[in-house]
Amino acid sequence: PRAKMWESMEEGAPLLGERRVKPKGTSVTRVAALAVSALGTAALIAVVGVSVMSARNPGAAREAVSELGAGSGVTEIARRALGPMCTEDDRLMPTVFLIGVEKCGTTSLYDDMISHIPALRPMHDDEGAPAKEMRYFDTGGRFVNMLKWNKDPTPFREWLTRHADTCAAVASSLANEMSAHGPEDPFDMAASRTQRLHVDGTPAYFNAGVGAKIAEAYPRPEQRRRLRFVATVCDPETRLKSAFTFFKTLYNGWGGEQAELWEKNLYTHYFATYADWLAQTVAALPQASAPGGLFDNPGAQMAETLDDDAEDVDDANGESVGDLGRKERAERRRMKNLFNEVVKTRYESVLREYLDAGFSADQFLVLPNSYYFERPADALRDIASHVGVDARDLDAIGDAAHANAGRVEAEQRARLVGNVRERDRVALREHLRPQLEGLRKLHCEEGLKMAAWHGVREEERDRYWSFMPKGPAGDCETARAS
Repeated sequence: PRAKMWESMEEGAPLLGERRVKPKGTSVTRVAALAVSALGTAALIAVVGVSVMSARNPGAAREAVSELGAGSGVTEIARRALGPMCTEDDRLMPTVFLIGVEKCGTTSLYDDMISHIPALRPMHDDEGAPAKEMRYFDTGGRFVNMLKWNKDPTPFREWLTRHADTCAAVASSLANEMSAHGPEDPFDMAASRTQRLHVDGTPAYFNAGVGAKIAEAYPRPEQRRRLRFVATVCDPETRLKSAFTFFKTLYNGWGGEQAELWEKNLYTHYFATYADWLAQTVAALPQASAPGGLFDNPGAQMAETLDDDAEDVDDANGESVGDLGRKERAERRRMKNLFNEVVKTRYESVLREYLDAGFSADQFLVLPNSYYFERPADALRDIASHVGVDARDLDAIGDAAHANAGRVEAEQRARLVGNVRERDRVALREHLRPQLEGLRKLHCEEGLKMAAWHGVREEERDRYWSFMPKGPAGDCETARAS
């Protein structure tokens, strides 16, 4: 079904300058569709008479843009480049999603992406300031009682009028850049420095149920085809510890009733230490993994808990009651407390939900955060190539700085982590082992892009992907045989 979905996606017009690499196993139908799309782009250029160098056909005959100026012909091509990402209200929809994973370095990575990949354009918060995390599709998984989290009923298109730029403004800037090029210096869309691809850097999107929500907001195949997703992953145990200490101290020093309410609604409120949370989570793994358990359909079960409990409020303590009895509500809340962060760490399952929602695996680039922190320039080149554009000024980048590193002091962190039992650590690793093996299968069998997996020395790959299960050589032939 996903292969057929991809073939239907190819019917849309191509993005001028878009760079697409044919993965192993690409069908003849798909190659033919790409060829037709390229011809369509060349035809548009020939009719309008503007000098544009397509990354697909850099040797095509062209006419000087400079002779036209930024007139209607150039603007029309600029608008065509934005294509189906423009809404009826002339707003530019997000094209690039940095979907997570939370506590794996997304803040630093987002800042570097915006600084060094010129085509990327930040979105805006309610005050009009550039913002990393838009959270429109966030299910609010970390909140267990604050049940109206992200329940804004505003339709996506209307929401964009407050947080996205107009296509007219972006097309005008792009047309001006095009007009500066002539026959001796043809315009290359991939190298354009016009910010034309809106980015939503919400790491909470790496969660159950989010892929379907994003797909629903992009109903046209040619819209979904243009989307690119980036996820930075890290050692699962390290991520879970970091998430616990981060949220446990998130509202320290804020003071006031509002901060107390927010803190109470975090899952960390119910556990003194990470060790305590882990011991209870491991003990409940059989229940969550059983048929009909939480892992059968975590997105639906998490959403069901939120929706069912959101109807009424118990005046005694301010917590939602809804149609559930107190005992059942308490048990569902307990399971959500235990597993909301584990769900985000089940890497393969979350990605497969995106694929089941209609996206293609090669729309996703997964990179280990240690690779980004050690070689940020190479990581940004990989991301730019994945998006189909160029990066700039990468030689000036030193080591990447972890934006939230050191937020919790070492002594406090050790106290919050507590005395973790080795058997609990082993149980967690064994539970997540198939998820990590599944990443390699998604790469080999479905075309998921994994940075620092190929093109590096074996010892480098083993270092960057040190949390992957050890076993036979991690090549695609081994994955297919398994």
